[in-house]
Amino acid sequence: MSIHTLSSTDIVDDLVVEDDQDGSPALPAPSGQESLLSQARARQRPFLWELLAKPLLRQALGPDLLRRLKRGDSALALVVAAPSPAWVAPLSEALKHLASQGLRIISPSERLHRPDEQLHRAEEAAKALNKGVTVAGIAADPERELSKVLLAAADVTVVVPAPDAALVERAIRAFSRKGEAVTLSAHDLAGLDWMDFCAAFRPGSTRQAIAARLARAASARTGVTFADDGPALETLTGYGEARTWAEQIVRDVEDRRAGHTPTAALESCLLFGVPGTGKTSLAKALAKAAGLPLVMTSVSEWFSASDGHLGAVVKEQKKFFATLRATRPCVGFIDELDALPSRQSMSGSTNSDFWAPIITGMLLSIDALRQACPNVVLIAATNFIDKVDPALRRSGRFDRLIEIAPPDVEGLTGILRAHLKGELADADLAHVAQLLLGRVGADVVQVIHSARRRARLAGRPLTLDDVLVEASPPEPRSASELRACAIHEAGHAVVALALGRILQSVSLQLVGASGGMTSINHPGFIPTRSVIEDTVVIGLAGRAADIVLGAGASAGAVSDLALATRELSALHGSFGLGSMLLHQVGAEEASTLVRLDSRFAQRIEADLQRLLDRAIMLVTKHKDAVLAVAEALLAHRVLSGAQAQALTKAYPPLPCPTQIRPLP
Repeated sequence: MSIHTLSSTDIVDDLVVEDDQDGSPALPAPSGQESLLSQARARQRPFLWELLAKPLLRQALGPDLLRRLKRGDSALALVVAAPSPAWVAPLSEALKHLASQGLRIISPSERLHRPDEQLHRAEEAAKALNKGVTVAGIAADPERELSKVLLAAADVTVVVPAPDAALVERAIRAFSRKGEAVTLSAHDLAGLDWMDFCAAFRPGSTRQAIAARLARAASARTGVTFADDGPALETLTGYGEARTWAEQIVRDVEDRRAGHTPTAALESCLLFGVPGTGKTSLAKALAKAAGLPLVMTSVSEWFSASDGHLGAVVKEQKKFFATLRATRPCVGFIDELDALPSRQSMSGSTNSDFWAPIITGMLLSIDALRQACPNVVLIAATNFIDKVDPALRRSGRFDRLIEIAPPDVEGLTGILRAHLKGELADADLAHVAQLLLGRVGADVVQVIHSARRRARLAGRPLTLDDVLVEASPPEPRSASELRACAIHEAGHAVVALALGRILQSVSLQLVGASGGMTSINHPGFIPTRSVIEDTVVIGLAGRAADIVLGAGASAGAVSDLALATRELSALHGSFGLGSMLLHQVGAEEASTLVRLDSRFAQRIEADLQRLLDRAIMLVTKHKDAVLAVAEALLAHRVLSGAQAQALTKAYPPLPCPTQIRPLP
């Protein structure tokens, strides 16, 4: 079976229309009767399906297939993928006029999930083909709306795109002789469906009026935009692999426009990372660079746009994918994909009956879209990759999983430059970027906004000091509190390096309720027991440093204890890496077993005590390095991973202590 796809820019107009000599509107008809001229023009005016559907279908079929259909000398099984359900009827009408009279057109069905409907549709296709009749099935979603018998028997599948600006301009010129020629852009047609064209092409309208109606309808389409205000792709910094992937997709789109159209779908991608790293900005930049419309949605939008009942939510989900089909080629962006729960986490849950149809609908819709619309770039974003259903994460649905991590000093400097927009062009922003290590792009934007506000209220231009003050606001903590925080974070950092982890940065900057932050790359290997226990030791190393080098343990390490308890609970209750193989609960809910099972809590407590002893031993062994990193933090507030590593190497470890915990 072969598949034909095309860009509507390749369409050749098969109508020859001569403009009126002066382009002036016709005179009004005499009262009570039509003029002979208006009657003649009405007879000459082509139907809209002739102007739009017919040339689209002609080019999709190609000359060889058109000749075979016209002769009708051999039975064919043909599948036509329409831009949307509304296009099925006009394409059917066009196909009737392009093929011989023996053609049998099979309409789509929304009820193929019913066995009786499946049987009826299968018999319809099989009997027609058995009689030697050419059969054509036309549907927006052939995989879901046409019989499996017809799909399997199909000799050719053709994909019909939505009309582009050049075709619509020719259609307007053929439909109306009133007014000057119009020029349309892709913006004027973004997201328009067949009914929008029907409503715009009204008898007696001028060309300008038809064009204006189309533009108004496009601007009213929710979810379909052109990211003209988005960032330029080449200006994005700190995106690493994600930007490289986006640039490759832009080149693929340009190759398709040039006529080099591969059969494979454009690669899809699931972007993940902490909030504020610019996942949405990357989707906008890609759409802008590729010159494609951007169709955006989220699971929360499906709920807010409906009454929240299952059927209404599923309808909104289908509407998004229908819009992608009608708008192709385009970029489709699904934000906060983790709002769809993983089916693994719903095992035994009473909510599974509600979510299962939505998740299944998403899986099937992506499969159908990527097969029928290879020129749609599908992107999704999540802050919590582990919460996304594994069936969504696999290749074929989202081909690439790319993490957008917090940027390094170079990336932060680039983000600062981009959002300063030429201000402070001669200033050295490296120190500002150093102060912002561990922060994300959204934090950088907020720093610049606050700095501009500070300068505006002072009635003067922006200065580097304004940016520095906002990047590192006045310190409310006392000297002793700062030193305690420095020792705590240095403990995390040095022990992480000692255990072979990659340290990104360590900071004393106040971020929300946090008095400091140590950023460590998550290991990219299978989480064995030793890997998980090392993670727990690093988490407890701050408390260990408090005990060995500070004023003793404090309540400031509550988030560290929560992380350690969560990791060990998953180790014992989910991963089968403890004393039992029994899988009791999903990893995300494993820590709830601590409250429900006293024996389980005792196992976790025993591990916490043992791993805290190990953390204390490591801090004691590397105490000179911990103190050196703490002093550097007090002086500079932020250290890069490389700076902390250099300090750690400068202070070799001491002999292993014989006493684990110091005497009280």
